[in-house]
Amino acid sequence: MRDSVEDMRRVDPEYRARRGKIRFSKTEVLHITVAIAVLSAAFSIIMRNNRIVSDQTLNIVYIIIISLILVIFSFLFHELGHKFVAQRYNAWSEFRAYPGGLIIALMFSFFGFLFAAPGAVYIRGNINKRTNGIISLAGPGVNFVIAGAAMLLSLVLDPGSPAHYAVRMLAYLNAFLGLFNMIPVPPFDGSKIAAWNIPLYVGAAAIGVAELAITWLYLM
Repeated sequence: MRDSVEDMRRVDPEYRARRGKIRFSKTEVLHITVAIAVLSAAFSIIMRNNRIVSDQTLNIVYIIIISLILVIFSFLFHELGHKFVAQRYNAWSEFRAYPGGLIIALMFSFFGFLFAAPGAVYIRGNINKRTNGIISLAGPGVNFVIAGAAMLLSLVLDPGSPAHYAVRMLAYLNAFLGLFNMIPVPPFDGSKIAAWNIPLYVGAAAIGVAELAITWLYLM
């Protein structure tokens, strides 16, 4: 969603004073909180039968903690990547949850897998093709950085430990989420990146393929 800067000033009267600054509205915080809660619940349901430790009480606690870590450091950071970069380019940028997508995610979790369209960052402002490409790359870029860091961290953690399990899942989820969003078809991020800079798109997609392959072959 894009409007002119003048339109944005009408939508947000404080736009001129706050342009270029990171900011959240109360509505956005509510949407983010709901999305994190529902996605974390969905992940917890999927992992409920995994015995991470022998004590079932601790197992439930670890599942909830791991679910929150996965959601925050994959889904949320992906969206914040878009949001913060867009705001640095003086655009209005806020996350809005998709109630239907969250409900579907919760329903599918009972069948043992996650299919989610939890929401998206909406952007309004004077955004050209280059800026749009950079903003779009920010989301998958954050995922690829986190995936790489998680893969390195997995090398120093005790295999079989809850922490190692969480890091392995974090690496795989971020590699998958980043690469999935690189699909060069609207409305995926990849379509906007490719429209701006094809060599950069190919390079970013190659990083995603390599990370996903490594996590699948050696960590999962």
